[in-house]
Amino acid sequence: MGSTSALGAGIPEALSPAQLSAHLLTPDSGWLDMILLPDYPDKVVLAHRLRVERLALLCTLVLIAGGGWWLLPAVNGEAELLPRSGPVLALFASGLLIADLIEYGPVERSRLAAAANIAWPSVLAFAGIHFGSDDAMIASAMLGAIAVLLWWFSNHLLGSNLLTRKWRGLTSIAGLAIALAILVSMSDEAVLWGVVIVACCATMIPDLTAKDENYEARAEFGERLEEADARMLKLRAGGSGLEQAASLLKTAREEGWKDPARGMTLISQAEMESERVLAVAGDLDVIRSDAMRAVERAEEVTMDALGPRRAFEMGDRETEHGSLREAELLYRRAKTKAAVIEEHWQAAADSVAEAAAAIGGRSGHQAEAVRGILNTAKEALDAEEPEEALHIAASIPGHLESLGSSEEGASKSLGDAEHAVANAEGDIPIMTKERLAEAREALESGDSALAKGLADSVLRDVRETSDAMQEVQRALRQRKQVEDRFPADSVAEWDAKLDDVASKAAGGEWVAAAEALREMTASLRSHEVKLSEVSELMRFVDTEWKALRKRLDSSGIGPGDAGRMAAEKAVAEAASALEQGDIQLCHKALGAAGEALETLNRRT
Repeated sequence: MGSTSALGAGIPEALSPAQLSAHLLTPDSGWLDMILLPDYPDKVVLAHRLRVERLALLCTLVLIAGGGWWLLPAVNGEAELLPRSGPVLALFASGLLIADLIEYGPVERSRLAAAANIAWPSVLAFAGIHFGSDDAMIASAMLGAIAVLLWWFSNHLLGSNLLTRKWRGLTSIAGLAIALAILVSMSDEAVLWGVVIVACCATMIPDLTAKDENYEARAEFGERLEEADARMLKLRAGGSGLEQAASLLKTAREEGWKDPARGMTLISQAEMESERVLAVAGDLDVIRSDAMRAVERAEEVTMDALGPRRAFEMGDRETEHGSLREAELLYRRAKTKAAVIEEHWQAAADSVAEAAAAIGGRSGHQAEAVRGILNTAKEALDAEEPEEALHIAASIPGHLESLGSSEEGASKSLGDAEHAVANAEGDIPIMTKERLAEAREALESGDSALAKGLADSVLRDVRETSDAMQEVQRALRQRKQVEDRFPADSVAEWDAKLDDVASKAAGGEWVAAAEALREMTASLRSHEVKLSEVSELMRFVDTEWKALRKRLDSSGIGPGDAGRMAAEKAVAEAASALEQGDIQLCHKALGAAGEALETLNRRT
């Protein structure tokens, strides 16, 4: 005990037994460093459960042994068997029910409550039988208290809802029967009989006659369901199509007993559905007659359209099967299709025939495309959609008109391209002439779009080549003026670029020569801009130097001064680089001159 106290010293009192046990199992780790194994709580619970089960088994054995000890005199003939049977049975039953007290789940509680409800009338009967003076009175009072406790326990567990009360009433019948059997065999006192019977009936009769809050609603639902079933059978016997209403009634029969409000709603829906179907049945003959007349008028226009007649016959079959709603929809569909055919079929057929005659024997890609549109119109007519066929066929004349205008435009473009190529025969590449031949072949084959595209591309190439040739020739005629703009330090480099332009022009590569000329001109213009900027900077530095020299002379800093000589040298180098056109060297010299001038300014 001393070692245990030492191990548990310093542990807060609020700790659970499981935590305390875990600490005691790891005494060397310290309380703050204790590690609780993941399965340790389960092991503690299991150990506790085993101890409780052993205790329950011990109690069961004790009760059974007590019952056997109490029954032993009656077995040996030393006492009457029947008076001792009751306590023995109570002890044996208690021993069996101890396990339920340990588990005490929903099933176990139900079993315990049923046993208590069966047992308390018998316990009350035994209390009355053994009622007497002195010790007998005390024993009877104890049995009466036990009976009251059992009654309270059963009422507490079995009084929560209607089902548990019904179960309590049924077990009360068993308890009353056992109590009456005990009274018949052991007592003839009318008062005791009355007390036991009245006490049992006080709880049994209310439990057996108890009704839930939906009882009246279910009764009303049942009456209305019977009336609706009777009416439905009568209507369906007459051949009316009430499948939907019958299905609603079936659903109401399945769900209404549990939810009367839902059942009443379904019955109302079934009645409304039956009334609607009966109303439809009355009007169905009129609808069928109208549809029949429309189908006959459509058949007078053409016999190729079978859709209206097919829909009408399907409506007749649905009527025979009792599906009035589907029959009505089919009759209306037949009438609608027939009306469309009657109104548009002849116009659509005439439009398709006219379009086919207009296309005739035209050939070419565009003509085939228009012929595909005509086939689409024919397919729409075959699908009994004359309105769509009429719409498609009506667009074909517009396509044919655009086809003629595109052929005219392609022919004009081809003529312009041939004229342009003829005027610039010596300067046009071979590939351009090949494209011109391809354009002519495309126009002859009927592909005016391809022919126009090729002719336009040839015309663009010719114009681009002519413009490039004029630009290059103009620059070469002014070669002297261009060469005068070259920088003095890189004349050879710029002459090479100009010679490259001239060689490409001599080889007939006018477009490439024009691009090279543009690149050279852009580079030369950029160089001139930079040269202008550095010239402006040079003029500024030269002006500053002239003004500074006067201040230096007045300050006694003569031409032999080292700083003045350095500044003079930097300005001279910048001027020389500018004359040569070396912009980079001029910038470098101007930077040195600026630093020298700044130094001399500080000296003055």
